[in-house]
Amino acid sequence: MSTKLLARVALLGLAAMAALTSVAAPATAVPNLTRTSATSVADSTQTKEALAQCPAGTRVLGGGGTINGGGGNVHFIRLQALGSTDRFAAAAMEDGNYPGSWSVTAWAICGQQPAGLTYVSFVSPDNPDEHKDAAVECPDGTVAISHGVRVVGSTGHVVIGGFGPLAPTGTKANATEDQHGEPADWDLWAHAVCASSLPGQQLVWADDIPADSNPDIVTVNCPTGKRVHGLGSTINQSFGEVFHVALVPNAALTAVTATAIEDSSGAAFNWWTRVYAICAF
Repeated sequence: MSTKLLARVALLGLAAMAALTSVAAPATAVPNLTRTSATSVADSTQTKEALAQCPAGTRVLGGGGTINGGGGNVHFIRLQALGSTDRFAAAAMEDGNYPGSWSVTAWAICGQQPAGLTYVSFVSPDNPDEHKDAAVECPDGTVAISHGVRVVGSTGHVVIGGFGPLAPTGTKANATEDQHGEPADWDLWAHAVCASSLPGQQLVWADDIPADSNPDIVTVNCPTGKRVHGLGSTINQSFGEVFHVALVPNAALTAVTATAIEDSSGAAFNWWTRVYAICAF
């Protein structure tokens, strides 16, 4: 075989190897995926909200929150991706007149706009019912890549029990009045961030089982090579006396940790927490 022919065969072999390498490498679901945060003032005001802004050129995909302080007397009333401003809102409220200082931190998951991105919501009736559920479905051809929840109208005695996946195509949420009862009419919102299915999209979760009355700190990790794009968490058997105080994607966006506690008066029953992460390449 001539020297020229050998060289041509070698070049063809390298090209074939490069093509195989390109096919084997997973696509990036959302370029420039990142986490940002913002924290409210720390004082004894009854209600606080923090808004974590996404960097220019990116969209808000999901997020979480942390209640800093509160002594078991402060719970979330909002964890929501705001598609109109590309911020993630985390709001919390005292369940009475808590004299101490506390603050709330919002964590936003941001990235370049995926195909089919849209934000959908559903609100329950506004009335004095003790317990409410809400659910929302994504538009045809899209799936949920993150979840959100909001309570509106409460004076502090409605506790979010959880929010998370409704199959792959939506969000379900629930909330219940605490043991003191809520004198005002209130409503519950379920929020979903929807998009075309991301490359390698996968829902994973972790539980803190068996049920007991101890604080839960439970972490779910994405499979190797995948990153968190959205999250959710549910407290089973909350009954308005157990709530989240943190739901945080880590800095590398490879894991989500949920922390749940009983209110300051305790709960006379056992309960457990499940945390969700929506992962993709």
